Amino acid sequence: MGRGTFLFALTNLFTIQRWNNRPALIRFSESDNAFNTFFLNAIYRLNLGVPLEPALRWRFSRELPKIVLSDISLQLKERIERFSPSVWLDVVNKAVNDLKSLADDEFIELFFDQNVSQEIYDRLADLYVSYLEAKENGKLFDYEQPLKELREKVLRLTSEFENEYYDLACYVWIPLLNLTSMIRWNRTHRNVRSSVSGHSFIVLTIAYVLAKLTHFDDIEEVILRATLHDFPEAFTGDVITPTKKKVPGLDKLVSEVEREMVSEWIGGHPKTVILKKYIDYFVEPFEGTAGLIVRTADHFASLLECGLELYSGNKLEIFRTSFFSFKRLIKDISPIDVSEWIDEIEALILH
Repeated sequence: MGRGTFLFALTNLFTIQRWNNRPALIRFSESDNAFNTFFLNAIYRLNLGVPLEPALRWRFSRELPKIVLSDISLQLKERIERFSPSVWLDVVNKAVNDLKSLADDEFIELFFDQNVSQEIYDRLADLYVSYLEAKENGKLFDYEQPLKELREKVLRLTSEFENEYYDLACYVWIPLLNLTSMIRWNRTHRNVRSSVSGHSFIVLTIAYVLAKLTHFDDIEEVILRATLHDFPEAFTGDVITPTKKKVPGLDKLVSEVEREMVSEWIGGHPKTVILKKYIDYFVEPFEGTAGLIVRTADHFASLLECGLELYSGNKLEIFRTSFFSFKRLIKDISPIDVSEWIDEIEALILH
């Protein structure tokens, strides 16, 4: 049905580099930006007491067409829209139609909803993360023009640039930047690198799909668990499972340290205190039925990364053995039968 092909195409988001027409200290991939923006947006929405799902679906509508479009610079997009406002919408609609050639309409429509609207705080999350990316690279290179344009866009939405939303964005940016800087499979040569934040967006996407297909009754819990599941690594680094199992009790000790460090960060800003009630989602994200969905998505995202390495010609045996190991793990725990999806991916990478 093409669903595996579509999910494998998500890995294109690892390879689309933002600010690609400029020199950069840090290269942010499209998957990095998607996760960082949604994470900030989620905290905005939690403080306002509104659901997360509309913001996630809006994020899908922004990010998934880039699987076939690649990234378009802010300056080029805005000038195209100025000359002909309808052209860019036509481009996006054609990209969505292209995605429908990868998978069935029912599957694609899980992501896209023409009626999803974006609120001011959603747009601010988008703009502030882009601004902080540019500011980071502007420490060494000339990013004066995009910084100016992003400020102007913010001021069209709100009377002040440095408001409570920006203050929270700056606080959250510190751990998010850590996650973006952390490369997965760090001991191993990669042809296509993926960060913890980029991986987290793929996990979030797959968890959402699994929850919708199983008609899970608390989509917000799945979204939050998927969003928070790797966040402690911003403070502890990536402690791989074999290391945790080296000494009896080490894995439990690591969890206690994660709980302490995340709790300290949560308490450091009045707007992140809202996350205190979800501390178990940070430290024990795979508990319960919602956690099982997220664990399946986490394994599936890892399988995709292994598959991408094999597809790109990486001959290291670890990626082949890990691919089939994740395949077995997913088969054992997945709430629905995804064997056809994996078979499609396997056919692609072994072709």
